[in-house]
Amino acid sequence: MQKVRPTSSATATNALSPRRVFTCLFACAFMSCATLAQTISASNFTGRSAKNSAQGGAQGGQTSGGKGGAKGGQTGGRGGPPNGGGPETKTTSPATGKDPAIQWYATLERGLAEAKRTNKPILFVTGAPHCSGVSGMWCPGKKKIDDGWLTHNDIIEVAQKFVCIRLTSYESQSESAFIEKLRGNPVNTAFAILTPQGEPALKVQGLGRGPSELFGDTADMVKQMNEVAAKFGATDVAQTPMLPVTLSAKLGLAVASADLQPLVLVVASDAAVRAALEAKVAKLAWSKDFQGFFTYANAANTKSLVLTSAANTSSGNVANTVAMNKDSVLIIEPDIFGAAGKIVAQISASDVDTQLPSAMKSARTNHVRMEKSREQLKRMALAQGIYFETGIPVSGKREAEDRAKYKQKLDARKKTL
Repeated sequence: MQKVRPTSSATATNALSPRRVFTCLFACAFMSCATLAQTISASNFTGRSAKNSAQGGAQGGQTSGGKGGAKGGQTGGRGGPPNGGGPETKTTSPATGKDPAIQWYATLERGLAEAKRTNKPILFVTGAPHCSGVSGMWCPGKKKIDDGWLTHNDIIEVAQKFVCIRLTSYESQSESAFIEKLRGNPVNTAFAILTPQGEPALKVQGLGRGPSELFGDTADMVKQMNEVAAKFGATDVAQTPMLPVTLSAKLGLAVASADLQPLVLVVASDAAVRAALEAKVAKLAWSKDFQGFFTYANAANTKSLVLTSAANTSSGNVANTVAMNKDSVLIIEPDIFGAAGKIVAQISASDVDTQLPSAMKSARTNHVRMEKSREQLKRMALAQGIYFETGIPVSGKREAEDRAKYKQKLDARKKTL
């Protein structure tokens, strides 16, 4: 409500007229009702989120993320979100995961190999599936790119002519070096259109933080991407592309949670057996039925993961049992943070050909996307002791400072328990 500051007796009299008083009282009453409704809605959301987190298998005090363990406090350069936008606070999504999406290569090694093999140009994006030490949502810059550009159906369609690579920030030294070569500094969010050899194919008018620095709008983006694709002319190859796995199974859970998708995890202790299983899963991953609906990862075992079984969610962490570590493919629903997950299907290696297609179809059909608010995630994470450890030091100064502040709050809370 605007504050009226009287400058004369006449103004003061007008400000306190019966009509003005009635109007102000009505507005205040309306605002109070709206505020109450918002409070009730937020309370209900928090309850639903906490319930979803518990069902997903989150354990208090668990941490998630890649190996290593950068602590908050490292410094470095960082710009704001692309196109000057501030951090968003909410992920809105439909009830089920039936929307089309881009299927991303999650490692530079496999993405570049596929681009060179097919002579396709590259749609390149980077982002972190966490913010201020809390996982479960993409960083504001990456989320802005998704909402404003990459979720448009015409862009998803033209992306089929590209090898799409989306790297997770602060997880790999070699990938960070590649980003630094493109941008001049290895910060969080980056965007580029690259040649099959990984060199810039379009000139960026800015820092290379978002599509708005290359394109006027989504229609212009589609037009120029078609032109780039035609310039290179993809090589027709019959071989199925490699499975687009994340850098680790732990990181896969965090990415799947941020993408609001189930995780398909290939588990085999022998590297050759694991590669054979990946080849089978890849045929499904790149098929029309499943492309863009799942996140993928591989692992020798599941010992580092916090998992519960859908058949018996009260059994706690079942990841160390013999059953969960045999050669198989697991379909996992991540919790709200991606710190833990619930196994909804386990297909043994010998049954992958016959049973995995129907299991993935069932998982896609039954998957329910969560609505997430960043502020509410932060409050829940603090209560549950969630802290996302990155694989390498965080180079963004503001992000490092935010992580350090959150970690201090987390440590202080633990001392009071």
